[in-house]
Amino acid sequence: MASLATGPAGAQRKSTSYPRAQTLITSGTQWGNIQGFNPYSNAYAVGTVGLCNETLLRYDPLKNKYIDWLAKSAKFTGPRMFTVELRPGIRWSNGKKLTGQDVAFNFKLGRFVTAYWNNLYKNLKSITVKGLSVTVQFKSTPNYVQWQNLIWNLPMVYPGQYKTISVATFTTFSPKSPIGTGPYQLASIDPTSDVVWEKKAVWWAAKQKLAPSPKPRYVEDLVGGNCNVNCFTCCPNLLYATLDLGNNYFPGIQTLVAKGQAQTYYPNAPYDLAAGTTWLTPNTPHKPLNDPRFRRALAEAVNSYKITGSGDYDGLTTVANQTGLLKVWNKWIDKSLVKKYGFKISNVSAAKADLKAAGYKDVNGDGWVENKDGSTLNLKIEVPSGWSDWEAAESIIVSSAKAAGIHLTKARGDSEQSDRNLGAFDLVIENSTQISDNPWTYFDYLFHLPIIASGPGQTFANYGRYYNPKAWAEVQKLDKTPPTDVKGRQKLINALEKIELTQVPNIPLWYGGAWAASQSKYWTNWPSSTSNRHYMPTMWRGYMQMTGIDMITHLKPA
Repeated sequence: MASLATGPAGAQRKSTSYPRAQTLITSGTQWGNIQGFNPYSNAYAVGTVGLCNETLLRYDPLKNKYIDWLAKSAKFTGPRMFTVELRPGIRWSNGKKLTGQDVAFNFKLGRFVTAYWNNLYKNLKSITVKGLSVTVQFKSTPNYVQWQNLIWNLPMVYPGQYKTISVATFTTFSPKSPIGTGPYQLASIDPTSDVVWEKKAVWWAAKQKLAPSPKPRYVEDLVGGNCNVNCFTCCPNLLYATLDLGNNYFPGIQTLVAKGQAQTYYPNAPYDLAAGTTWLTPNTPHKPLNDPRFRRALAEAVNSYKITGSGDYDGLTTVANQTGLLKVWNKWIDKSLVKKYGFKISNVSAAKADLKAAGYKDVNGDGWVENKDGSTLNLKIEVPSGWSDWEAAESIIVSSAKAAGIHLTKARGDSEQSDRNLGAFDLVIENSTQISDNPWTYFDYLFHLPIIASGPGQTFANYGRYYNPKAWAEVQKLDKTPPTDVKGRQKLINALEKIELTQVPNIPLWYGGAWAASQSKYWTNWPSSTSNRHYMPTMWRGYMQMTGIDMITHLKPA
């Protein structure tokens, strides 16, 4: 029987009655208490989307292709028309058939202003259903990119459970036991400890031979804690085989892989797949960060190679391209623009030259440049407390900026996220934008307008408050350019890349890993670069529909 004495943070955990050899145990996604099964909240139980509630399409970021899933097809069938054709024979976990009306119900939840696809819904003229076919008619030019992204990210929830949802309860309502079409259903949940899913007797995808029937009878995800020194010290469960998959950042994983005590996607550096770009985000309304020439000099001063090559990572990450675009979007990067306009990475001499040319000088001989008006220049940099890798990067950024004469001071406390959202910062390290099916999501993150100055502030994009209406107009054009218009999309992307390279609204530092370390005492056949199992090996929210579920369906008992 599985008996988990301690969890990732050393907290006492309850003993369970789930057979260990039949249970896949994971951790590294849930930080803080589980907030139930509402897939529109930020802390829903791990597995709610993917194990229980599924999406119409899925997306494979490693092959850059969509996977027909609940829908046997879902695509634009006219200038203002999108058609979903559902697969027959799919049933909810209560035995009811999945119907076109169910899909229409889910789309129509966008009528609530609290729904994240409300703006898209406002552009819908009609939703019509004929059997398993659902046709969406748009009022005007569709937001092609956003709608396509929604289709593989919007989980289908059972209408019977969500019929009473309202504007006020949209992100807080939670069914006691969620009904889904996925391979698992709820077994138990302790909001402070774990959630356990149990395999259903019949899963439509296995029955239709679209995917293997998963071998783990149970999937248990543990609530994590704060690892502020070394995650293998505070998360020993992986080493002692009480944890099968850890999606935490694990410094020192290289040694364990070399000893055969753990596996990662790559057998050597960088060990993990890239998941997103990590940035040094400047608060652009603050002087001198409002000066693109100063931002460029700061970007050149930062020793990104030291951050990725030594620091806390020691080869676990790679330096980001000056555009920050992930490798999956490499085909969209205009290398000639990067060569002509890109800042020189980790080049103190270039930083000093740019500072001098822009009028920043060391007036009093203390080794630091002053503002152009002669006033003291001392910028504060913040990172989340306890994130050891970012704290190490922060120290390197401070020291490398010092070499160029730029005075940075570490700001301590636990308010980094709220400071970021409210604009009460000078510099923060940030990585909110993750891998997706289209670089539009990335440019939306950089240039999104309007800037929200009140209430919760900026909560999902443009934390640097960079104001450029021209760039935002180009981002909106990109959203409304059909995917088939490759030349038109490339032209818009090039224009955005040029703005980014010349204005440096955000400073890309490194590509953060899709952290995943596993052991094979109980389960084998993990995703790896040396096999044909090229799947995202993570339980993170949003990644289960990006082939994370394929990781689980291809596992085999040891």
